[in-house]
Amino acid sequence: MSTSEFLKPWRVLGFGKHPEIGAAVQARLRAAGLAATIVVLTDDEDGDARLVQELSDAEYDGVVIGSFVSGQDPQLPPTEETTLWFNRVLNIIHAHAPSARIILVRNPGDALPAISRVLE
Repeated sequence: MSTSEFLKPWRVLGFGKHPEIGAAVQARLRAAGLAATIVVLTDDEDGDARLVQELSDAEYDGVVIGSFVSGQDPQLPPTEETTLWFNRVLNIIHAHAPSARIILVRNPGDALPAISRVLE
């Protein structure tokens, strides 16, 4: 059985830094039956405002944080700048979607298994 056969129709918001990766992950998650919205964020006030807006537009079961932002990508270790960004987005999620589960992924291919692990 594939991972998608175990997934419920969860509503997830995902974000990262790279548009081409986001589009591919969104297509994969939607094909698996998830109500998935993946957005690209920037590390600035505009990116923070976009995240607040997305979190205000719907109630999410989970929020998927891309590996570049979270520092989980083993090939792109975290920097002081990305650590500050990660801390900021965690606090934004906590403030605007306190019931959503936080889902960290190590790479784009990890999105479905990570969602299943955290939301199951």
